[in-house]
Amino acid sequence: MNIFQIIFSNFGKRSRTRRPEDRVPYPTDFRGELDHQAEKCVLCGTCVYVCSPGAITLETEEKNGFWHYDAGRCTFCGRCVEYCPTDTLSFLSRSAPNVSQRTDQLTTHAIEYQHCKRCGAMIIPLPYETLVRIYHSEEAAQHAIQVHELCERCRSRVQSESMKSGISGTRKN
Repeated sequence: MNIFQIIFSNFGKRSRTRRPEDRVPYPTDFRGELDHQAEKCVLCGTCVYVCSPGAITLETEEKNGFWHYDAGRCTFCGRCVEYCPTDTLSFLSRSAPNVSQRTDQLTTHAIEYQHCKRCGAMIIPLPYETLVRIYHSEEAAQHAIQVHELCERCRSRVQSESMKSGISGTRKN
């Protein structure tokens, strides 16, 4: 078959080029843009630890913590999403946007510390959804939320006071 016959037969066919509105759907396990829900983040550092290219970093200050993400360094391996204990991170089912400047690939979220209900120390309490998952029921999470609004030192004191009162048989009101 010569080239002219091929060209002539191709002119009679429809175009096979897809238009932008006629996109191929993303697969169900597509790792697109990384989504960070700052309200659920407790700055535990797990994502930083498992991120081998160093795309995620944390910065702590006196009243705020900062979560930094560099999409240009990310390999979309999914380890940060897999190991996040509070389900803060997830992949969206759309690809990351095209950027013209390197600074457009950087994302920073501020995480505000709260005060311990007992001593006033700065803490980041666990989100309610995480407590429900840890305690396996909403009722148990409701009881535990008061303890999780305390700093580590005050939680330890409350637990030891509870154990002492359980052993001695006296209760503090």
